[in-house]
Amino acid sequence: MTALLHDLLDDRAATDPGAAALRRADRTWTYAELRGRSQAAAAALARLGVGRGDRVLVLDDNDMETVALVHAASRLGAASVVVSARTRPYSLSHMLADCAPSAVLGGAEALARVRELTGVPVLDFAELPASAEWTPGDRPLSTDPVSLIYTSGSTSLPKAVVSTHQQVRSAVAAIAGQLRYRADDVVLCCLPLAFDYGLYQAHLSCAAGAVLVLGTGQDSAAGLLRRLVEDRVTVLPLVPSLALTLAGLAGRRGAALPPLRMVTNTGAALVPALAARLRAALPGVAVVGMFGLTECKRVAIAEPDLDLTRPGAVGRALPGTEILIAGDDGEPVGPDVAGELLVRGPHVMAGYWNAPELTANRFRRDHLGRTTLHTGDRCRIDADGYLYFVGRGDDVYKQNGFRVSAAEVEAAACDIPGVRLAAALVPVGDTPARLAVSGEITAEVLAKELRVRMEDGKVPPVCRVLDALPLTTNGKVDRAAVRDGWDR
Repeated sequence: MTALLHDLLDDRAATDPGAAALRRADRTWTYAELRGRSQAAAAALARLGVGRGDRVLVLDDNDMETVALVHAASRLGAASVVVSARTRPYSLSHMLADCAPSAVLGGAEALARVRELTGVPVLDFAELPASAEWTPGDRPLSTDPVSLIYTSGSTSLPKAVVSTHQQVRSAVAAIAGQLRYRADDVVLCCLPLAFDYGLYQAHLSCAAGAVLVLGTGQDSAAGLLRRLVEDRVTVLPLVPSLALTLAGLAGRRGAALPPLRMVTNTGAALVPALAARLRAALPGVAVVGMFGLTECKRVAIAEPDLDLTRPGAVGRALPGTEILIAGDDGEPVGPDVAGELLVRGPHVMAGYWNAPELTANRFRRDHLGRTTLHTGDRCRIDADGYLYFVGRGDDVYKQNGFRVSAAEVEAAACDIPGVRLAAALVPVGDTPARLAVSGEITAEVLAKELRVRMEDGKVPPVCRVLDALPLTTNGKVDRAAVRDGWDR
């Protein structure tokens, strides 16, 4: 029998029914309770008319109910669409019109903002039963969509990546085989479940039988170290902004330290200086870099602490994954030559929802019928097969005869003492490249130190120091907001 997404939960609940599965604040669900709540939620959704091929939109604030609803939609053959409860009405209206959900669920505060935007059934999390009679219907196919994840483009409204059961299960298996979460692990997720990096923590924890602690807003700020210590967290997925917070808190004299054994990172690279701060503050912690896109979840996962021996490398291709670098002519290039990253494998997703032209351009079939994801990212692969990220295609520009990547500028800036976070803005029209950083440094010193770390011709001609840089709901630096604030 082909494995479906909710089989992951049902198998774990059958094996370890009394083991803790989810925790948030003072609430804990065992795997048996999570399975029961997902079955009850499926029954509630079925009463609303949700069935195979439908979409269920969940407004999430790192709620335990969201995880139950993801599995509930899977049971019905529907696709869950997890969206941050803090999504602005403009983007949320687009998502509602685009995915046309059959039901919308969320907390009371989030639903108060959405009721006027949609006419479909709306259900408060508080109305979901803890248990209910559930009679499974026909099983969905493994090729049926099980998830739509909206990802933002730099110049357009969010677009949804469609994932099938088999693609999600393939991604989970490949990632789990590399990260090796354990049944005795406690995983703290401060990332939003609307971010695929956050959502997959629920799948990976379930696959291992680990406990997933869902963090609140306070847990990703001043309360982070306390949450890590109180819940005895052993694994922490993070992005650079969260790593900065953790390094600062754990580095204080006399700070109580958690039993962390591993931190993982993706979304933006951990610069060497920040990785060193983490290791100094948390002796013995393994730092694991990863690289991926929503369109294929993960491409590569580094061996623990690979950055110490191969700076900049993000690992080799996952098992069962093929990665290629194509030159400007579309043909494969040799080792250490930068070009567009192409990816093949069972976890390359199905395409974009309601966007056939974009899907055809990014998810291309070759003469053998294989789907190749054209990522748009510029990367290189060394002679040993290790992948290095150079920059996004739309973030690479020419300046003073040099080919420059925004990621390259940001990495150099974050290596400078006193800089916390950085956002490099590419030239547009007559506006030159610009760099904004947060931290305790002057613009003059920033520019001087940049010239120590990169060619003079690559240094942005305009640099600015801000008190703080805006972040997206996923914890990444929000370049669009930096640009908008600069231009005002």
